[in-house]
Amino acid sequence: MADAVLTRADPLAHGWFNHGATMLELVEQYRPAACVELGTWMGASAIPVARSIHRWGGTLTCVDTWAGDVQPPPAAVRSSAPWMLVSCARNLIDAGLANIRLIPATTIAAAAAWTTPIDYLYIDADHSYAGVRADLAAWAPYVRHGGLILGDDYGHRLFPGVRQAWDEFEQTHGYRFTRYQSTPPDPDGIQLIYGTV
Repeated sequence: MADAVLTRADPLAHGWFNHGATMLELVEQYRPAACVELGTWMGASAIPVARSIHRWGGTLTCVDTWAGDVQPPPAAVRSSAPWMLVSCARNLIDAGLANIRLIPATTIAAAAAWTTPIDYLYIDADHSYAGVRADLAAWAPYVRHGGLILGDDYGHRLFPGVRQAWDEFEQTHGYRFTRYQSTPPDPDGIQLIYGTV
């Protein structure tokens, strides 16, 4: 079924949806209902995931600044919604999705206001060591026991901090995560890291 969802997905979903088929297989296996995605950009990963979880009543909350940077510009210089937020919302509407909620905020600000358990957490926001470490520390406590946690760009040659933060998190908490490399391997070394907590 995951392949059918991916096949029906808009061409956008084939853009930055690294390891998409594997992610959708995991979604199908675990059938999460309360899902959170940190770092959404234009919705390439959100669209197929939301389509999958819609079948059993799941919802996806997407957190991003949509400002083209990790930190949004100061309110004093922000005259309208970030253009990427508008573009992302248009993509989601065009895809016919109603089970997505967008939160335009930093991931840390959104975590501070979060109150409910999560079944699926996908981390693909700030790719610095400090950013990934902070996202794991702020959001992982909300993931239900047995819930699924995933991260993109693990092993990316341009973002060595992603690997370091995930490795430390895994070791500190005694988890054993899976690293998945697509075939053929990505030229930048990108892997998907995932597991249950």
